[in-house]
Amino acid sequence: MARMRAADRRRQILEVSAGLFAKNGYRGTTTALLAQSAGITEPILYRHFQNKLDLFVTLIEEIGKEVISSWKTALEGVDDPMKRLQTLLAGNPATHKRGRGIYRIIFQAMSEVDCDPAIAKAIRQHISKLHRFVRDELKRLQDSGAIGQRESADEFAWLLIDVAIGFGMRAPFKISTRASTHKYDIEKLIQELITR
Repeated sequence: MARMRAADRRRQILEVSAGLFAKNGYRGTTTALLAQSAGITEPILYRHFQNKLDLFVTLIEEIGKEVISSWKTALEGVDDPMKRLQTLLAGNPATHKRGRGIYRIIFQAMSEVDCDPAIAKAIRQHISKLHRFVRDELKRLQDSGAIGQRESADEFAWLLIDVAIGFGMRAPFKISTRASTHKYDIEKLIQELITR
């Protein structure tokens, strides 16, 4: 069997670890389990990552890059301001198809921030990058006159992130609410949150 290139092996380890961390949490996932699930030995795992913490923090960083990349791709060629805002809101990383699974890692990490300052730092950086992206998009929409300026783009971006995190954390519990039992109307949400 041909050996996997280092970059491909690293990507494979990250993919495998995403499922394990989402299922077992940080503390419940061992390097032995990570290596076994990836079909490698622990020494090979340590060639790619210093330790479990390094792997976990790297995974948080990669998830952040993937989320922003997905938003950018979805927004390519969308010129209509309302469609851009709809696309931004519909791309909640905690609830869209791919994100539902891997974003549980972010929620797991939020519960692990007390166990290691590196995890807390990675989460702060992740959320700050998401905020900057959403804020900049909202600012462009405000500058174009497409949405009101009652709230600053900075404050509105934090509001949307807070709502997205809350919705994403609640969604797996399948708690019935008006929003989850009726077709989710993004345009109505926009109108409720923004006054022209």
